[in-house]
Amino acid sequence: MKILNIDQKHGEVTVKTESLNDLWSLYNIIIKDDQVSSLTQRRVVLKEGTSGERKLMKLKLKVESVSFHEFSNRLRIKGKILEGPEDYVSFGTYHTFNIEVSQKLTIIKENWLKNELRRLKETSKFESNFITLIIGIETGLATLALITNFSHNRIATIRKNIPGKRYKQTYRNKALNEFFTDIQKVVIENIKNLEINLIIVCGPGNTKDNFINFLQKTPSFDFKGKIETCHASSGTESAIRETLKSKKLDSLKNKIKVLQEAEKIENIMTQFATDADLIVIGLDEVSKASEKGAIKELLIADVLIRGSSKKNKLKIEEIITSVEDTGGKISIMSTENLTGEQLVGLGSIIGILRYKL
Repeated sequence: MKILNIDQKHGEVTVKTESLNDLWSLYNIIIKDDQVSSLTQRRVVLKEGTSGERKLMKLKLKVESVSFHEFSNRLRIKGKILEGPEDYVSFGTYHTFNIEVSQKLTIIKENWLKNELRRLKETSKFESNFITLIIGIETGLATLALITNFSHNRIATIRKNIPGKRYKQTYRNKALNEFFTDIQKVVIENIKNLEINLIIVCGPGNTKDNFINFLQKTPSFDFKGKIETCHASSGTESAIRETLKSKKLDSLKNKIKVLQEAEKIENIMTQFATDADLIVIGLDEVSKASEKGAIKELLIADVLIRGSSKKNKLKIEEIITSVEDTGGKISIMSTENLTGEQLVGLGSIIGILRYKL
């Protein structure tokens, strides 16, 4: 993210996005009732009875909603028009900015929080999105999910009745071939449409290896990335959770954010089991611990920041500042993936303590 100008007196910050991660950061910073101005295209009807034409113009919106669309590489900001060329727009009508990488925009807030400015200034270690396709597979059942630095999307569940070993081998082979073909179609479709960096096939037994052999013999399978296998107990969604925790993937942690986040959650669960007194949960407990300088590491679900009241936002700001001032680490985790969902289930904000209180 390149910061072009900060005008604290008027609450204005102008930035230029440089990566998909910048769009994700803005998604977590821009909220309802903020004002955003940017160059945009808007359809203008100059003659009655025509469909109109798209005109480039600068508009300022009062934000009503923000959505992040990682696979189309854009941030959508919807709101009512506050400023723009009077010949072409009616103030108070709706418009949507489609903010993309390399685009400039100005964000105006009534009150900028320190952690919001810090997030704008931080240079992310994940400059580009790393996309992993994970296939959990067992005989007759497969679960496919796309894992990115920002989200976890289950894209297919494929079931097929596979005859047991007491049936003729030809029947069993035919059913397995059909099962593998159904999975292969989904894999090839996603490889064509997305820049997938890694495929991981996980599950029990040798079904995963048989599927990889089948896939690699498919003429239309054109994948230049890496294929890994990993043991898991099933072909369900839980196999994908297991895989994200696997030590076998340790070498990929510098590229895949969700692997780092999965490790953090796993460490918390281990800490709960061994010594729960070194964990604090919820705004009140975390706040008290941060005031004493006791928090070694702070984990916050992004939805807590986006969805909090003004009072709670200020409280979170105080906690973050206090943890930073005492040398603690801070992780703001996406709730669009399984690890973020686990964090929400644990209370959305967790502190790991240096010592017992």
